[in-house]
Amino acid sequence: MSDFVKDLENEARGRFVRWDPALWTAFLDGPGVRLGQALTSGDAAAGEELLRDYLRLGAEGIGLGYLYPESAGRRNFFTLAWSDLVPRLLPKLRKEEQAPALARMWNLSENLESAPPWVQRLFCRLGASLTSLADLEGHLHAIANEAMEPPSQTLGDTSTAQWVDLSQEDARFMPGEVHFLAPAVVCVHDRHRATAAGGRDAATQGVWLVKKPVLLGPMGCNERLEPSTGKPSKALTSLAQRDPRAGDWYSTHHNEWRAVATMHTSQWLAVLLPT
Repeated sequence: MSDFVKDLENEARGRFVRWDPALWTAFLDGPGVRLGQALTSGDAAAGEELLRDYLRLGAEGIGLGYLYPESAGRRNFFTLAWSDLVPRLLPKLRKEEQAPALARMWNLSENLESAPPWVQRLFCRLGASLTSLADLEGHLHAIANEAMEPPSQTLGDTSTAQWVDLSQEDARFMPGEVHFLAPAVVCVHDRHRATAAGGRDAATQGVWLVKKPVLLGPMGCNERLEPSTGKPSKALTSLAQRDPRAGDWYSTHHNEWRAVATMHTSQWLAVLLPT
């Protein structure tokens, strides 16, 4: 195996301008070792062949820039898959299912590289808790449909409020302007760090507006937003009348299905959902 790894690295160095030797070493010593140890039981030859395929695809991912180092401070689905999901869950499948599952994971991870950043964040956040690779595509497809398609119920005269603490993700975050990325997904911009500086993205957070809202973390969004000038929706006005936490809006935004608002003196995001 050591000769295979050496040859694989030499080939990758020659093929890829973006080759990262430090990331390759970390990949071998971390997830590579974990998967190798988990595949030791049963058919040793089949396990070694599967490990070789995993390392070959991992090298390809590093060379193409799909696999991020920890120092990048961000994650995509490919990094989650090759660093955690595959080493942890692939050995749990039946032997005859493992190689096809690895190939499907590569195709899925590569296809997601062209997805919008918020879709990557959604899949990373929800994918981290996966317990099986069985029907992974169906599971993620269902998530994508729910996030991208308009909800079945519109926001009427009555609504349910949810309060989302954005300081859970970033203790400094002061919610400012908001815009919708999808019918039930919003991007919230920090009012004090709304523009990129020092090589860093502007401070933003995504929220999936489901019954129990899901924080998606930084969105990498550098869109410049104008201050909100419209009147709050009827649902937000009603919320301010019945909830002492509401009001003193900084920015409000709504569509047919959801309404959201940030406040001048709060790190919470007010979310209104259909009852």
